Amino acid sequence: MTDRRPDQQEMSKAKRARTDNLDPKQNPYLAHHYEVEVDDSYSTGNGNGYTNGGESGLSGFKRHATTAAQAHTAEDGPANPFNNAPLSKQYFNILKTRRDLPVHKQR
Repeated sequence: MTDRRPDQQEMSKAKRARTDNLDPKQNPYLAHHYEVEVDDSYSTGNGNGYTNGGESGLSGFKRHATTAAQAHTAEDGPANPFNNAPLSKQYFNILKTRRDLPVHKQR
């Protein structure tokens, strides 16, 4: 079989980058699978290798070691635990409705 591709460089077939020697801990899409050691004197991390520049409602949580009481406290806080923005009245209305559901009691 003959190669029918032109000899011009810009028309050649694109090559895929090698991924067999990459460290999966450096992949931002897989960062949540690995524990991240963060120096607390330098910055606060949210558990996936990214820092939010300040203290958040979830900064004291340890992955796979949280309790329902900790989640309840984070939900009730005056600020959003992910971005420290104030929680709205609508949020608390939805939270109250959700807590009345039977599946929420299994937590």
